[in-house]
Amino acid sequence: MARPRPEDQAEAGRLFRKAAGIDPKLAAPHVGLARVAIYLFNLGEDESKDRLKSALDEARLAVSLAPDDARAAATLALALATSDRLTPALAEADRAISIRADSPDAHVARCIVLRLRKDLDGSLAACRRAADLAPNDPRILTALGETLREADRHPQAMEMFGQAIDLDHDAIGPQLGAAGALLKVGNLSLARRMYDLLLRDWDYGENRTRLGAAALLVHMQDYEAAIQMYNSITVPDGTSLPVILALYGKGYALGRLGRDAEAEYFWSTLIERVPADYDGPVRGREILFNAYDDLVAYFRKRGRDRKVMSLLKSACGRPFVPTRLARALAEQLEAGKDAGEAASVLETSILGRDPFEDSLEVAESVLRLMRLRTASGSRRLPDDSAAARALDSVIAGFPTANPGAFHYRLARALALAGRGDESLQSLKRAQEAGYLPADQMAGEPDFARIRQTAAFQALLASKP
Repeated sequence: MARPRPEDQAEAGRLFRKAAGIDPKLAAPHVGLARVAIYLFNLGEDESKDRLKSALDEARLAVSLAPDDARAAATLALALATSDRLTPALAEADRAISIRADSPDAHVARCIVLRLRKDLDGSLAACRRAADLAPNDPRILTALGETLREADRHPQAMEMFGQAIDLDHDAIGPQLGAAGALLKVGNLSLARRMYDLLLRDWDYGENRTRLGAAALLVHMQDYEAAIQMYNSITVPDGTSLPVILALYGKGYALGRLGRDAEAEYFWSTLIERVPADYDGPVRGREILFNAYDDLVAYFRKRGRDRKVMSLLKSACGRPFVPTRLARALAEQLEAGKDAGEAASVLETSILGRDPFEDSLEVAESVLRLMRLRTASGSRRLPDDSAAARALDSVIAGFPTANPGAFHYRLARALALAGRGDESLQSLKRAQEAGYLPADQMAGEPDFARIRQTAAFQALLASKP
């Protein structure tokens, strides 16, 4: 099982099944069978529903047979993560660590789950603990390298991938990790050489290699070649991250070539596949909402207003919808003279927003909300209202070290809400961050309530 080639994994599976037949009450064979299924699924060798079900069934059976086995719990965590169930996966990884704090399997499971959730600091801490416990395990070093790459610490990531390659020359995982790091840092020529080498000299992992190579071709703006590469990928059913990447990437390349109707098919297929309660990688969720953006633009260009409204409502019915999409729906509703519903949409999206959303987008959304709920400053905002809670959540959710434009927009929202002192404090933060457009401030209607105050006039008079 520790060997990376699919034929070795198949032999491991045969031996585990034989062991399970000899002693049905032994948990270890079921742990092994689950790990084989997880590996083959994530490698792209077998992405069938049956393989995924096998991973979950075997891991759950192992845990039922040995509930206090840290390795069984860690394996179930990975099976859940592979099935796009990151919330229970994290709970199971934490349980594995509580069972045995010195289990490298438990810590690497937590590392992987937290990376998929985009908690990179937590992922790094877990991966480093796993690497301390098992410094010569190439899979742990590869997992650490992937987290370092996502954290934009590319030299360290390449070092980890290099160490993993030195420990196991047959493993394709660290090779793909290194190629992905080169692509992310913009070294396209070397990344292309790596992908070409892997496609030429390796006889497994082709789908994952082609997916990376297609992304490289998109970065190089060679969209025709990218489409050909995507066409060579077998896209299975389901909503694993590689599936989401392949569907969106092909649609993106087709759109760039002006083949909009074909692009629409792949983007629509993507959003239809992803369930409303999707609990998979944050990256997958980000791509899903990018597909919504592209579909809205496609149908809006064709004057399909009802379809645009339907898409925006569908997007806003999903958890962690970006507030930019809620803002677009609010604009549609406001144009239809439904300002109350428009404000409700914004309140819901701001209060349930993705914690990784860009602060400027959130500030723009809360500013639009304040205009709606206060009639551009002419009505009082009740302290116990959903709009007030949304405003407070934005203030609490972002550190003061944000772009000056964020603090300036927030100051406008606070002024509309009748919170003049806080608005002035936000303006001072904008000034400290180097963004205080005095000419714009002087005539900004949002500052009507505080314009005549001495503090506001002093800010106007101050030098940039």
